[in-house]
This record gives sequence, structure tokens and C-alpha cells, in this order.
Amino acid sequence: MTRRRIVEAAAGLFLQHGYAATSMSAIAAEAGVAVQTVYASMRTKRDILETVIQLTVRGDEDEAPLAASRRWRQMETEVDPREKLAMFARIHREICEREAGLFIVLETAAAVDAEIEPLLRDKERFRYEDQRRVARSLARRGQLRAGLSAGKASDVIWALASERVYLALVQAREWNGEEFEAWLAEQLAAALLPR
Repeated sequence: MTRRRIVEAAAGLFLQHGYAATSMSAIAAEAGVAVQTVYASMRTKRDILETVIQLTVRGDEDEAPLAASRRWRQMETEVDPREKLAMFARIHREICEREAGLFIVLETAAAVDAEIEPLLRDKERFRYEDQRRVARSLARRGQLRAGLSAGKASDVIWALASERVYLALVQAREWNGEEFEAWLAEQLAAALLPR
């Protein structure tokens, strides 16, 4: 599919050269299509970046948001709170493996391009909304530790389960993905669940 080739080409170029240094003609050349095809299919470079981020978070071209995916629904309905958090940690690690590098591209682009900044804000808002669903599912079952509101639990999840933390531990400190996942599940359980 042409659109998919354009998005994959753009993702690779954004990671290699950065958003600002990647031109529409470079994306077209990498995808093996005419520049007019890129414009007709995706309109702007900003639209391409938005699609790249969406597809890397979801892992496929499904139009459903992350919280509507089968794996997310299974995690949300899991009865055991520790297992729920372990499932969440796995989903988060897999997302970070696909898109943490692109998150840096997005963050860097937002710093220099006012049109990109809303994309970063939206991504952070969507991440928080998804993580708030996890906290609320724990709260509904009475599984949060005493005195911890669903709102504060959402904030804890948001702080621990972020691309920045993933990159700090996996890239900078050279943890492997499984170590990060186990650590995240342990930290979330310790912070959120009764002792």
C-alpha cells in the first residue's frame, strides 16, 4: 500500500535525520513514489508525522484507538490487580519499543515548529487518558491502596510509564526491554496497590 510505504519511509528518515531536515522529496524518494503522490496521499509533512506516531503507538493500521484494542480490553478487564499492571507494563514496553525514538523526533520538532506542538500536547493527553483508564479500573474494584484517589493513581502511572523514563533506562542505562517491563510493573504495584 502506497500510504504505508510513505509512512514507513518518513519514520526512518525522521529517526535518521530529524523532522526538520527531512524533506517531502526525500520521503518520496525513500518510498519510491513521486512527490505529488506524497502530497496527494498525506498533504503535509505534519500530517505524515501525525500518522507515523499513530501507527507506531497502535502497531498496525487499525483505526481504533489503543484503549479499544483487544489486548488493552483484556488488560482492563483483568481481575487480579498485579496481573493487570503486568499486562499494562508489557503493552507500554511494546509501544515504547516501537515509538520512543519517534517521541524524541516529535518533541524536538515541537520545539522548533509551532504547528507540531499541538501534536505533542495531544499525544501526552491521549497517553494520560489511557493511563487514567487503568487507574479507574483499579479504583472501581477497590484495588488501590487506602487513601489513594483514582486521580493521583493516574498521575503516578503517567509519571512512571512514559517514553522519557523508558529512554532513560533502556537507552541511557542500557537496560533490556524485559528488565524495564518488570521494573515498571513492580513500581506500579508498589505505588498503587495495598501493601
